[in-house]
Amino acid sequence: MTIRNLQLTTYGQWRHILFVLLSGLLTVACSPRGRVDMTSSGVKATREVSPRFRYLYAEAARQKIVENYVCAFDLLEHCRQINPDAPEVLYELSLYHRLLHNDSLAVSYLERAVELDSAQPQYIEALAALRLEQHDVDRALPLIETMARLQPRRTDVLSRLVNLYAEAGRPADAIRALDRIELLEGMMPSVSYRKFALYKQMDKDAEAYATLEALCREYPHEVSYRLAIANELVDDGRMDEAQAIFDEVRKQEPGNMALRLSQMRYYRDSDQDSLFASSRDALLYDRATPSDMRIAIMRDLIAEQMKDEARGRHVVDSVFARLDTVKAEDVDMLTLRAAFLVTYDKDNDSLFVEVMDRINSIQPSNTQALFYLIQYYGQHQLYTQLEAICRRGVITHPEELICHYFLGVALFQQDKREEALQAFRSGLRQRTEQSKATMVADLYSIMGDVLHDLGHTAEAYEAYDSCLVYQDDNVACLNNYAYYLSLEERDLDHAEEMSYRTIRLHPDNKTYLDTYAWILFQKARYSEAARYIDRVCPADSADSVLLADAELSAVVFEHAGDIAAMNGQLERALRFWRLAQQMGGKGVTPMLPKKIKLKKYVKGGSNNSQL
Repeated sequence: MTIRNLQLTTYGQWRHILFVLLSGLLTVACSPRGRVDMTSSGVKATREVSPRFRYLYAEAARQKIVENYVCAFDLLEHCRQINPDAPEVLYELSLYHRLLHNDSLAVSYLERAVELDSAQPQYIEALAALRLEQHDVDRALPLIETMARLQPRRTDVLSRLVNLYAEAGRPADAIRALDRIELLEGMMPSVSYRKFALYKQMDKDAEAYATLEALCREYPHEVSYRLAIANELVDDGRMDEAQAIFDEVRKQEPGNMALRLSQMRYYRDSDQDSLFASSRDALLYDRATPSDMRIAIMRDLIAEQMKDEARGRHVVDSVFARLDTVKAEDVDMLTLRAAFLVTYDKDNDSLFVEVMDRINSIQPSNTQALFYLIQYYGQHQLYTQLEAICRRGVITHPEELICHYFLGVALFQQDKREEALQAFRSGLRQRTEQSKATMVADLYSIMGDVLHDLGHTAEAYEAYDSCLVYQDDNVACLNNYAYYLSLEERDLDHAEEMSYRTIRLHPDNKTYLDTYAWILFQKARYSEAARYIDRVCPADSADSVLLADAELSAVVFEHAGDIAAMNGQLERALRFWRLAQQMGGKGVTPMLPKKIKLKKYVKGGSNNSQL
């Protein structure tokens, strides 16, 4: 077990560690001779183990196996009462107390267990893990050192020791720990590079470079290690030595990409600007250059050029355009271009959409690009494009209900009502227990709107009811459901209750206020209706202001006129009826001209437009 594995927080983790620990502990507890050998500070000692202790401890272990943790804990407490100095009991109780977040007691038990049996690595490891969890490096470090002495072949412990020594500012000790890892596992680049960094920290350049030279001798055919030395020499300003290595590697592998990248950086750091630019361009536009290398170079180019944004944007755009001719289907490069546009060219929507569409076409699994395009086309009411991207989405991501939803919206807005209904139903067939309830509710809500629009009133109301099961405060559903009921003058109490909830949630929404006012009108509560419609169409607002209000429609003006008429305000009624007639459009009743002509409210017809 490593230290990391002992950071227990759940019963599942406890169950995992149990099987690792159990065999050794049971062997000790169930010693047939009734004695336990202990080693403390190098002194051999024995402890008598009573039959009752052995039985209770073994039963505690059995109860843990069947996950009866409460019983196991109680049995261990009995064991502790019999023998307060049984380290195996203190250790296991400490693990329980860690799970219960009784850290002080867990530390106390672990410290005592280590004191009683300082040769048991798992006790020390558990205490070290707890100390590290508490960020107490000073007290954890000696424990890890002890573990490294007790289990000298555990490289995971040695690796932890390296990190702790480095954190404590003891690079020499960290290097000695790395040397021990090398003895066990052989020379490895990660170890050599770490030793190099530590030697550099100690200003021991000779030893640092000797470490990398030894790595090169161990792996003579791996030129990347030679290049690593050259790169470090460049960082140290030892340019001639670095160039000598570059020349040496070039003889072995003339086209080595890592060599070309290192040489490019060499030209940059030695102020050879023209050579740097030409070598950078050669790497950028070479089709053989690995994508991650090209991306890294492009990031550096952007950082350099955008120090002067006015000039730099043009330069970077031209580089991206040229890269399109080299690697047009590099999704990573397209993603970088999108990030550049977001950061430096926010207003270039058309190019950003083009890039995101290319990403989605090349990599249909890229949901980030898909969702952005859906959002963009929806917001800009580009319903043909929205339909196309959503059709692609429902094929590649049928589980994403948002694709079905916006496909239906796009079709509905293009007067393809039956196709829209089919899209919504298809989306609902894809719902699972993991689907977002709000998304399912929105699908039911808009499906209800389409069904009502197609004259399937009963099915529409069933869809609305289903919507409210998934989201009882879906305001679009509550408003439309309530309004359609009011048009039929049925279930007006239920309609009022639903509509009132919408204005509680959105008290300034004029559509919802109009619906509530109209329901009150239908219930002959005219003075109450006037209070709400006045918040929608204030009488003191100029006609031009009202007509310019995007939230108002001819339907709302007609409602305002009807309510004013039934409150005896004929002049106000005529004004709003004439505004409704002037605005025109879908939804006004056939009786509107008659109301104006007769100068009174005339019941008849219906308005079916609240969407």
